[in-house]
Amino acid sequence: MRKRICSIMLMVAFPGAALSVTPMHAAAWQTIAEATATPEATAELFLRSIRLIRWNTAAQFMHPVTLDRFHQTVTMMADADSSGAVREYFTQTDSAEYAALDHATVFDRAVGTMIDDLPGLMHAIYDRDDEVIGHVLEESGEAHVVYRTTARISGAVSEVKLLQLIRGQDGWRVFWSDELEVLETALRGVARNRRPPGR
Repeated sequence: MRKRICSIMLMVAFPGAALSVTPMHAAAWQTIAEATATPEATAELFLRSIRLIRWNTAAQFMHPVTLDRFHQTVTMMADADSSGAVREYFTQTDSAEYAALDHATVFDRAVGTMIDDLPGLMHAIYDRDDEVIGHVLEESGEAHVVYRTTARISGAVSEVKLLQLIRGQDGWRVFWSDELEVLETALRGVARNRRPPGR
């Protein structure tokens, strides 16, 4: 299993290498369902994708409900701006083109665009080390993965955090995390700043 996880980690680091059709389907030597068979494996892949600033890859390890939440957030912010500037900024589309985008693409474009304009946030996400410790399985079937994160700055103190995961037919997926909370809050703040006065 360790070799398989190392292989899928290489896929995350080098997304053009050894893919069967698309990253969403699988690496040639392992399906994404196999790669996310445990909460810890999914957490490792998700956290590494975040650190590498690869939002399209991170979306593969997120629960559909979570991707839908981000889609609704971007849609709500775009609809609140009659000028279309917010939608154009986050997704590089007009309303007709936006309607054709899937949830993972909206997440990828919106977060990617925002991060490019917020280098401080980018470095906070990128310049750190994460260590997955283990998981706690709840009676509901959800899992909480415990991980330690340490910023790569002198004197940084490690923080212990949790990832909430839910198991589906294709393996475990991240339902929520501190990182997603920060990204959603940042999206809302950026949208307010991008909206023309009076819109």
